[in-house]
Amino acid sequence: MRDMKLHAFSISAVTAALVGIAQTYVLLVTWNYVNAYSSPASALLAFGLRGPPFYVVSFVFGFLFTTVLSLPAAFLLTKLRPDKLATYLLFAVVPSYIWLNLSLLDNSLWLNFLGAFALGWVPELFALPFAAWLLRKTSKPSASNNSLQR
Repeated sequence: MRDMKLHAFSISAVTAALVGIAQTYVLLVTWNYVNAYSSPASALLAFGLRGPPFYVVSFVFGFLFTTVLSLPAAFLLTKLRPDKLATYLLFAVVPSYIWLNLSLLDNSLWLNFLGAFALGWVPELFALPFAAWLLRKTSKPSASNNSLQR
């Protein structure tokens, strides 16, 4: 029995990692498309935002946009096994985070730009967990169909 649980957990963990990698790919493609054809930064600059207000609005927009794009992946992860969602979120987020930031280990200059990197890491690490949390808070537990009972 214990081997079956471990096997089921292993399959779910690999599934979570694959969902995370696929979600990262979709985010990269979507963000590149959005920036190439309708740059949010250009729109904010056209509205006259400069300096700290520009950075705050850019950060909030980026986080919310990434969260919306993460909703399908979060939905899949919540269906794996809801009681272990935090574990599956780790399996989904950490491999992509390591893959995207591995090049920083070779470069000592990244410490000079730590603040900018840290702001980029926030949506990278927390958009998917936030999307999963939103889904959990807004979805109701499925009720049984009592329409056939008398």
